Amino acid sequence: MSGYVLVIRVKRDFSTKIGALGEIEFKKGYYMYVGSAKRISRVCRHFKKEKKLKWHIDYLTVKAEVVCAYLFDREECELSKMLSKEYEGVRGFGCSDCKCKTHLYYSEKLPVFRTQVILPTDCSFF
Repeated sequence: MSGYVLVIRVKRDFSTKIGALGEIEFKKGYYMYVGSAKRISRVCRHFKKEKKLKWHIDYLTVKAEVVCAYLFDREECELSKMLSKEYEGVRGFGCSDCKCKTHLYYSEKLPVFRTQVILPTDCSFF
């Protein structure tokens, strides 16, 4: 595993401050966050509600439902490029350490990928 796509469900429209990005509006639907991890524990951290708000994604995951994470043998920027062809992105989100325009994408419908998936119940031991 090198990259993952975290799927987050927003049940109703809301806005929240996201670090230096400022106030961002999230509309009802699903968001896909692209990240990288060498260990499953890094991915499982996203499922926790109680955590230090360290990354952009933390500000969203504490206010919305993390549905699952899809694991890939691709780098995060490659995954971001793949998602950008089909989904609308949230400019500047989660990509301060690369040249991507974003690492967060929106879909009205639940996105499904054909790859290994991690569910919240898979992380109960972390």
